[in-house]
Amino acid sequence: MDFPQYRKRFDNKSFYKVTSFTTFEEVQLVGKRFLIHVVHAKKYFEQLQIQDMLASEMEMYQMSEEAEFEIQYEAAKEYVLNQK
Repeated sequence: MDFPQYRKRFDNKSFYKVTSFTTFEEVQLVGKRFLIHVVHAKKYFEQLQIQDMLASEMEMYQMSEEAEFEIQYEAAKEYVLNQK
C-alpha cells in the first residue's frame, strides 16, 4: 500500500491523512472550531482505527482526496493563527 492515504468521516467532521500503518493526521471540525491531531498509534485501539480507515469497509470512513484534506488543513491552520 502506498502512503499517504486520505479518508474522511461520513459526516465530513474529520479528515485524515494516513501516513503509515501507525501514524495519521486528523483535521477535526468541532462546532466552528478546528482541531489538528497527529496520532502515533501506540495503543491497540489506535492501531485498529488505522486498519478500519484503510479498509474503508465501515460506513464511518470514506475515501477522500489529497486536495480535500489540504483545504481542511489550511482552514484549520488559519483558524489556529487567528486565535492568537
